[in-house]
Amino acid sequence: MSYKTLRVHEAQQIKLERAAIEISSKIGKQVQWTDVARYMFENMLTDTKHGMIQESKKDQ
Repeated sequence: MSYKTLRVHEAQQIKLERAAIEISSKIGKQVQWTDVARYMFENMLTDTKHGMIQESKKDQ
C-alpha cells in the first residue's frame, strides 16, 4: 500500500490531538492524533459525502 500526504492546519491538528488525549484517558491505551484522523476518514466518509452533496443542493 502506498501512502500520500494530507496537509492539516495546526488548529485542526490541535483538535485531533485533544480528542486523542481524551480517548486515551478513557480507554487506557495511547491513541495518536493520526489514529483519530484515520478512524474518521475510514468511518465517516459516506456521511461526509452525503452532507456535502446536500449542502451543495441548498446553495443552488
